[in-house]
Amino acid sequence: MRITKVHAELYRIPVHREMHDAIRHFSKMDVIFAHIETDEGVSGCGFTYSIIPHGAREICSIINNSFDALIRDMDPRDHERVWAQMWRSVDWIGRGGIAVLALAAVDIGIWDLKSKLAAIPLYRMLGGHHDRVPVYNTDGGWLNHTVDQLVEETRKIVDAGFRGTKIKVGKEGAAEDAERIAAVREVLGPHRNLMVDANERFTSAEAIRRARMWEPYNLFWFEEPLPAEDLLGHADLKAHTSIPIALGESLFARHQFRDYIATGGASIVQPDACRCGGITEWLKVAHMADCHNMQVSPHFVMELHLPLVAAIPNSLFVEYIPSLNPVLTEPLKLVDGCFVPSEEPGLGIPFDWDRLRTFRADNEN
Repeated sequence: MRITKVHAELYRIPVHREMHDAIRHFSKMDVIFAHIETDEGVSGCGFTYSIIPHGAREICSIINNSFDALIRDMDPRDHERVWAQMWRSVDWIGRGGIAVLALAAVDIGIWDLKSKLAAIPLYRMLGGHHDRVPVYNTDGGWLNHTVDQLVEETRKIVDAGFRGTKIKVGKEGAAEDAERIAAVREVLGPHRNLMVDANERFTSAEAIRRARMWEPYNLFWFEEPLPAEDLLGHADLKAHTSIPIALGESLFARHQFRDYIATGGASIVQPDACRCGGITEWLKVAHMADCHNMQVSPHFVMELHLPLVAAIPNSLFVEYIPSLNPVLTEPLKLVDGCFVPSEEPGLGIPFDWDRLRTFRADNEN
């Protein structure tokens, strides 16, 4: 079997609600699909995304103008060889960001193809450790929500049966963040999980100060408290608080995760397969975390991460943000606080391609 063509398409999907965190707000989600065709008629489709209005066309260009020629005639079943070939073509120009997002889209498409060839659901092909995965909700905790909105959203989250909720923090005043956390904890009660996410907002000193203020609320984790480059700052923060530190959405390679694990900068790792080089790299991060008795709870894209989390023994949750729901024929359904991975070969994501075509970037005026 040989790859005959790789090509990318860009779709701009409107957001389902107004969403702000501590450093940005979102108006559209760019989704870049990578299609892999073969000489035996079996194809695969992977994707990556951007939540800022920059870089998506450049990701497409790398796939169409570099990776297409680079991996044509390779056997897609040799995913490590294909991954290495792509990596060595872009590591000179970018060991993170646009180059790695492009690589991720193709690698995810390779695994979609491999699962179809094997006629085995992806979660079973990768390990099959769980047949259901707990879910926590982030969609009710955006920073632009008032305290009253947070309380109302949290009531809905509890009624729906989610295993926990995450709210955004990073208000100018520390007391305002504390007020919001306290209001959500009161609705959740003492037994459901509550997480907070600063989206890299704080300095080391401020993160330590706020973490100490929040310790009475029994937080399950404090996510992205500092810029991702501040490895030593994370280790210092972790030494000053009992709240576990979670991060990973802004790390692009297993070596970065290795450094955080080795220096004690993280308690829980959150690799995003669309951002850290695809499923091939994601699995290496997950297994490395397992070697250090650490758990994995990936960032965003619940539809893609569901089979990956179901495959490994050291998984925690998938994150509920329904950004892809408008372009799915059948969104994921919560059952007793969990999602059940698809038994269909491939990624198992039921994209509505007729609906997607209305969001094709080439259709924009």
